[in-house]
Amino acid sequence: MSTDHGSPVFRQKSGIFAVVAGIAAVLVVATGIRAREDSSAKLREWTDPQTIPTVAVVLPDAKVLNATIDLPGRFEAYYRAPIFARVSGYLKSWSADIGARVKAGQVIAEIEAPDLDQQLLQARADLASQQASAKLSEATLTRRKSLIASNFVSMQEIDERTADFSNKKAAVNSRQANVERLEALAGYKNITVPFDGVVTARDTDVGALINAGGGTGPPMFVDSDISKLRVYVNITQS
Repeated sequence: MSTDHGSPVFRQKSGIFAVVAGIAAVLVVATGIRAREDSSAKLREWTDPQTIPTVAVVLPDAKVLNATIDLPGRFEAYYRAPIFARVSGYLKSWSADIGARVKAGQVIAEIEAPDLDQQLLQARADLASQQASAKLSEATLTRRKSLIASNFVSMQEIDERTADFSNKKAAVNSRQANVERLEALAGYKNITVPFDGVVTARDTDVGALINAGGGTGPPMFVDSDISKLRVYVNITQS
């Protein structure tokens, strides 16, 4: 049995279906709009209280404010003396290690300096030779002066002998000063501490090559007086 799409019954059914579909679409749209309005209302209800600033209120109280700041610092000895050698050689012995308490003038190490010892021996020999030469010149001058009365010598020769003796005495003084200088250096073969304290560093050992002076390399020892301390703190400008 066929249905005529142009018949009045079919057109009536199509119209009813279209009306139902339209009503359904309107209901869906209305439901979506209602849901969005409800969400917007809930969002406004939550957002409005959040915009109110929270302020902590305290009662005023009169008291002195003490601003403090905590910073790291370090303690260091009030006096600290790096000890270097004054003569070159080899370390013969040492007697004070790190942490040892020492007294002013105490010998804590000894240096063996064969080159300096030989220089001192040579200087003493030169001094003895020059002293003998000066003694001979003095004796010659004395004899020449004793012959002045008999006119066996001239005043020119006396003046020459006097000048020679003066030169010899000056040479003796020069050699003596050189010996004393080398003896003073030889005294530095014994390493001593300048003040009472504690050995806080030792950077040498027996047999080590020692170079005179403190221009290069670490010190042999460091003597620190810890009876009084300094506090160092790095503080920013702000």
